[in-house]
Amino acid sequence: MKKLILLFFIFLNQIVVAQDTVISLDQVAQKVKETNYSVLENAQRVYQAKETINFSKRNLLPRLNFWNILKLPFDWASAIDIVQDLAPFLVPNNWFRVSESKLFYLAQKEQYRALWANEVMTSKLLYINTLRDIDFLSLLENQSRQLKELIDIVETRAVFGEVPPQVLKFLKIRKLEVQEDIRSLETLVFEETKALTYLMGLPQETKLRLQSIQLPNVEDLSAISFDTFIFRAIDNAPEINQYIYVKEALKYVRKEAYFSFLGSSTTSRGISSGVFNNIPIQDGLGFGLGSSIRISKSEGQIIDINKQATTEVIKKSLYVLVNNFNSYIENIDNQNERFKLAEENYEVVKTQLILGMSLDPIEILESIQNLFDASISLTNYKYEVVNTVEKIKRSIFNEDYSKKEGKLETLLEGVN
Repeated sequence: MKKLILLFFIFLNQIVVAQDTVISLDQVAQKVKETNYSVLENAQRVYQAKETINFSKRNLLPRLNFWNILKLPFDWASAIDIVQDLAPFLVPNNWFRVSESKLFYLAQKEQYRALWANEVMTSKLLYINTLRDIDFLSLLENQSRQLKELIDIVETRAVFGEVPPQVLKFLKIRKLEVQEDIRSLETLVFEETKALTYLMGLPQETKLRLQSIQLPNVEDLSAISFDTFIFRAIDNAPEINQYIYVKEALKYVRKEAYFSFLGSSTTSRGISSGVFNNIPIQDGLGFGLGSSIRISKSEGQIIDINKQATTEVIKKSLYVLVNNFNSYIENIDNQNERFKLAEENYEVVKTQLILGMSLDPIEILESIQNLFDASISLTNYKYEVVNTVEKIKRSIFNEDYSKKEGKLETLLEGVN
């Protein structure tokens, strides 16, 4: 019976282990592109935009509307409706809508590209920050061990009356505070892991285990220049490219206004119908043409303003990233020196305490806290460099951000 119970627990343990999903930073991007909920939803919108082009093209072909045919014997004015049904290709605005649909589709693709790039970056940064918190947790556990060592030493000396009892209580209180910090950080790591699970589109029952990454030797890195990246960042920015396509589509809206006297288009603008809804286009020949043209020109100026503002935001972000990267490199020696001094000071205090020298409890605690703070600061520096490099890659669409998104390509297969 005992053997059966033992086998059952071994089997149960194997099931739990089998449920763990080990993932590396390199796998995060691919997982987000394939199963992230926002990416999947936006891919469907791009698919709809592509289908809207086909709808607009097919709407140029003759169609049959029985109600218009039935009206014809009673109302000869309905012959115009028959022309719209049998020869929609004779209405210029129907052709313009086809061209608009193509440009809206391209703009939608750029929006999609920006979305999945942002989701990939968010997920990778969350992965990196979770690893950083795991390292912080390790440092806290190490601090807890250091406090335990000192408490053991002080307890031994307190027995012989060499150390006041308040010193021992002081150290024990600090150890309990560190244990609470450990609990809080463990909770944070758990929440971050679950958030990463969601971003990758995995079930929440999945237990993620993150592979560690190789942190850079910051002192071996070289400073970078803003001019090295800015042109690539601007040229590859989907946030800017979408305005180019929308501005091009605006030309066809203006043509619709000019040719409105030949009939309005029977084709909806489809997925991007809200883009130019504020531009009034009269149905027929009238005196509103001038206003429609002026409003469309004003809309073009708004697009130009937004495009320029987006360009400046990208430049500002890149300036900040480059400055931060160079700042970390310039100050890494200070961080290394701080850690070295804190470590040496802790060892000196620990040795003095072992040798029975009289020490102020505040001095003991400060030596431990200084070493912990220096360790945290140095580790944080290295992770911030990794984060900054990842953001620069997103800005210039390098590595994971330069690859095609396979899920969308599969979705668009067969859509001409």
